[in-house]
Amino acid sequence: MELTRPLMLLLALAAAPAAATGPTGTIAYRSIEGGQFRSAVRFEEAIGTVPVASYALMARPVSNRDFEDFVARQPKWRRDRIPALFSGAGYLDHWAQPDAAGAGLDPDAAVTQVNWYAADAYCRDQDARLPTFLEWEYAAAADASRRDARNDPRWRMRQVNDGTPHAIDASPQAPANVYGVHGLHGANWEWVADFASLLGDGDRRGQEDGDNLRFCGATALAFNDPGDYGVVKRFVLLSALQPRNSLGNLGFRCARSQP
Repeated sequence: MELTRPLMLLLALAAAPAAATGPTGTIAYRSIEGGQFRSAVRFEEAIGTVPVASYALMARPVSNRDFEDFVARQPKWRRDRIPALFSGAGYLDHWAQPDAAGAGLDPDAAVTQVNWYAADAYCRDQDARLPTFLEWEYAAAADASRRDARNDPRWRMRQVNDGTPHAIDASPQAPANVYGVHGLHGANWEWVADFASLLGDGDRRGQEDGDNLRFCGATALAFNDPGDYGVVKRFVLLSALQPRNSLGNLGFRCARSQP
């Protein structure tokens, strides 16, 4: 099978040797007990519940400090070294230097302007992976005392501010959810591993014959619960992205499978 040039370059990046030193510092993960879950999104025509296996999720999103450590170990992911095919113009362009966020950014704030390729590479460097959309939604259904708070209309309506500074978890002092995870309804959206599969029949990416924004998945993929506005917004945003894209309010966190 003949490999495309972008895939060959991506494989080369993944195969390149890392620095001898491993990840620095301690990044906390929280165990998420699995169970049956009725997603707001209809996965493979599943109208009822679907099983979610137990996994671990970072307690907080990856920070500027964390990502500085990563690019120091793996400089091929600096903004001045990453191949153009795997990075848009906005990749880490708010950092003061290619390898440092600078004094103008909070080192403990969530890193943004990172594309999917770099987020995936970071998680692999941590012997982890990006969470799936279903895993992310499963953890995000919890509030501070309930594993699934989605039947509470007041809690649900507060999610209209997700991805903005007014989000319910935007403050670093906001309480964790029942799993001990912070910021899932914070000021930033977050990458998931399988974002590229969140497509509908109306997807227009890469086509020249129409409005490039006609990939709003809500028009082509059935929702079990279209009233869950927070999930609909996440789905629409992620389904509109390409892996080389980066946004000023888009970060990520990693997950680990559990036996």
